Amino acid sequence: MSNNITRLVVIRHGETEWNIQNRFQGHLDSKLTLPGIKQAEAIADILKGEAYDVIYSSNLERAKHTAEIIARKLNMRVYTEKDLREINLGVMQGLKKDEFIIKYPEVISNYHADPEYVIPGGESKLQLYNRVKGILAKIIRKHKGHNILLVAHGGVLDCIIRHTFGIPLNKKRNFSLFNASINRFTVGNGEWKLESWGETSHISDIPVTDDF
Repeated sequence: MSNNITRLVVIRHGETEWNIQNRFQGHLDSKLTLPGIKQAEAIADILKGEAYDVIYSSNLERAKHTAEIIARKLNMRVYTEKDLREINLGVMQGLKKDEFIIKYPEVISNYHADPEYVIPGGESKLQLYNRVKGILAKIIRKHKGHNILLVAHGGVLDCIIRHTFGIPLNKKRNFSLFNASINRFTVGNGEWKLESWGETSHISDIPVTDDF
């Protein structure tokens, strides 16, 4: 691969207890489930035959735990970055989706309709998008021409795929954000290209959930 091309492999964290409850996590956290741990181990098994120069992770525990499981098999260290966190969902955090729709219908409506709408106590989709773009640019500048493994969240993956293809933030998602999926990109001369999206063959025998 050319020294001008940076390879970026992005992993969504393994399944958590709140994922299976359809509960909003945001900047709060819940533990990986047993299947979630197995998902992380399966990622490690499939990636250990590949060469990576560095592993970055969100500093939220669900992503960090996933990254640490992978890093142990790759004999690498995990570097955490708070700007790789999921969107701050403010008042939505800790509630199940159906509970929130009943309690705060205007907030969920505004959140879906307007990328600049700031969730009370949280942030907007646009703020998340700009945060993710900023930290990725920083990481890529630091490791230009290298192979980077990154463990993060559904919201972060959503920002990356939208940036790659110019998908507006107000356009409804029509792509997967599976737990423990492998998503491969290359970046060269400021241009992002998708190599593969939503790889889950490594966890075909383990239950997997999509972001909601």
